[in-house]
Amino acid sequence: MSAPRKNSRAVLHSTLLVVGEGADDRAFISHMKQLFCPRGSGQSVKVESGDGGSAGNIITNAIRSYRDSGYDRRLLLLDADLPPTPDERKRAEKAGYAIILWAPQSLEGALLDTLGEAVQPHETSQQLKQRLHPRLAARHTEATAYAVLFTRELLTGTRNPPISQLRRALLNQPAVPNE
Repeated sequence: MSAPRKNSRAVLHSTLLVVGEGADDRAFISHMKQLFCPRGSGQSVKVESGDGGSAGNIITNAIRSYRDSGYDRRLLLLDADLPPTPDERKRAEKAGYAIILWAPQSLEGALLDTLGEAVQPHETSQQLKQRLHPRLAARHTEATAYAVLFTRELLTGTRNPPISQLRRALLNQPAVPNE
């Protein structure tokens, strides 16, 4: 008679919903999820796209779309160049969402900063996209696009606060104040 088979699946300890502004955010966050939250890590992570628009629209849509879902933690990643108003932020927090603002300015600014490149205050999000997108390994809306430039080592060692905050959330680690 053979020994009973052990269940090799890890028990989920937590669930995390991450909502980015658009398809680029979803692709990059999915790339980070693959690096920092592998299967069997004890955390289930769902990455969604807010489909663009203002911070207020993204917050409203996220609250409406996922209100009845049973996530332990919820996270919104929004551009710092057009941040939510204090009232929008309060509404998101009341619905259980923590907010991380991509900085400087946007996802692309955070990624260029992570690569050690200066982002000037006068640069627009479009200019930052023009600097970053040609260097990606695939279309900017695909998670694989970010794999060559944004390795686990680079993302672990970055001093960019939003990238570090997202990494901690994916690792299910507590946030560091003033990060």
